[in-house]
Amino acid sequence: MALTTALVAGGVIGVRHALEADHLAAVATMVEDGNRPGLVGASWGVGHSIPIAVVGLLFVALGIRLPESVTHLFEAVVGVILVALGVRMLLRAADVSVPSLRKHDHGGDAHQHLSFGTFALGSEHSHVHDESFAVGVLHGFAGSGALVIAMVSAAPGIDQAVAFLAAFSILTVATMAVVSALWGRSMNVGGTRILRGIAGVVGIFVGGTLVVEMAGVPV
Repeated sequence: MALTTALVAGGVIGVRHALEADHLAAVATMVEDGNRPGLVGASWGVGHSIPIAVVGLLFVALGIRLPESVTHLFEAVVGVILVALGVRMLLRAADVSVPSLRKHDHGGDAHQHLSFGTFALGSEHSHVHDESFAVGVLHGFAGSGALVIAMVSAAPGIDQAVAFLAAFSILTVATMAVVSALWGRSMNVGGTRILRGIAGVVGIFVGGTLVVEMAGVPV
């Protein structure tokens, strides 16, 4: 695999990978009208790319593969989180306030975090959307993310692996940033409650399907 081929392949797979149903469902349930939606998608892409890059390069160096049991575990966790995010979005669509949603304001940026007792997902704020970043990291170890790692580990050399990962990461971040920005713009135009409802239902369906599949139940 030449460097040019690795770059092209990484970019194409990065775009295709970002547009998978569970990835879109996750980001759609975390975008809120007026909360810099492009940053939500970009943060997911960054979080998603980090474990793939780190594990992929490590596996190239050591010549090993990610165990299937590990990828199944992460995929089940992602499914559960997707269901939770979908339920949260449906509650927001219905203007229902529940204890598991921790709402606060940071410099005019009002938003909520999925919380469990004293733990709130994405509770520490930085220049990324922490909730989306965390979900992206989990996605990096699950399902098709593991397949990308397997592809990287099959690269003939470290140069090709780095080129593939660089193109993959850049295009994944860019694609998801554009998609989430467009989704956020759509919510601002009108029909926010309907769009939230759609995102919630899709999130629950996709997440539930993942959980059922990982439990070994035919779907």
